[in-house]
Amino acid sequence: MKTSNWNSIPVDDFWQVADDLQERALQSAESLFALAEEANPKEFISLLIQYRFFTIYYTTDLAILIARLTEGRLRSFLGELLFDELGRGNPLEAHPRLYDDFLRSIGVTDQDLDSLAMSANIGLLNAVRKSLSDSNTSTTYGVGLRGMGGECVCQVYLARLYEHMMKNPYIQHRRSVIDWRFWDLHVGPHDIEHRNKTREIIHDEIVVQGPEALADLGRGYNESMVSWTTFWTNILDSTVSARVRRVAV
Repeated sequence: MKTSNWNSIPVDDFWQVADDLQERALQSAESLFALAEEANPKEFISLLIQYRFFTIYYTTDLAILIARLTEGRLRSFLGELLFDELGRGNPLEAHPRLYDDFLRSIGVTDQDLDSLAMSANIGLLNAVRKSLSDSNTSTTYGVGLRGMGGECVCQVYLARLYEHMMKNPYIQHRRSVIDWRFWDLHVGPHDIEHRNKTREIIHDEIVVQGPEALADLGRGYNESMVSWTTFWTNILDSTVSARVRRVAV
């Protein structure tokens, strides 16, 4: 999954290399996306609830990244994204809250919201935060980890997941009573605009600096892609293992 020698990549080729790496990560998650189409209600809820913890961690991680950045266009823009993530002054519109409201509308209980967290994935999220907070890592690395790896990639993953989950019979049956606000934001023009703007500013402020900046940015992005892939693989493996245990009983 890793791309080495980011510092040897021509500036004009950087985003193509990053997109190729992202596409390989998406391909590795295809089995999970396929599972989202045919999972039974219990499996479906268990699958979707895991992303809840990414949304919770991402909001705080974005704040940590902003705190580490120096004044500039990127810091100000990420501040706007954080304001948006937090509901633009209304906690009921904060994105983690909207995702919880979506989960409740598909049958998730308040007890499930916390009890179904996978410890392996929480460990991954904690490891990413530790890397982001480490004073020995550069802010450019942090931008690759949580700017490119969060804002730029998250929308692509969610769009693919949404495409598949909409084919699930459980979703089709409940479609009219589901709270779609989270998905309206994250698979529509709102998040696509954020993704494109984030890339533009990262390019203008970091990529154009050349080899040293590209090396740190690429390392952070690599770690993010590895974490994403492991995150979804853990969910898939857990679901498959549960199926095997049921058959064996």
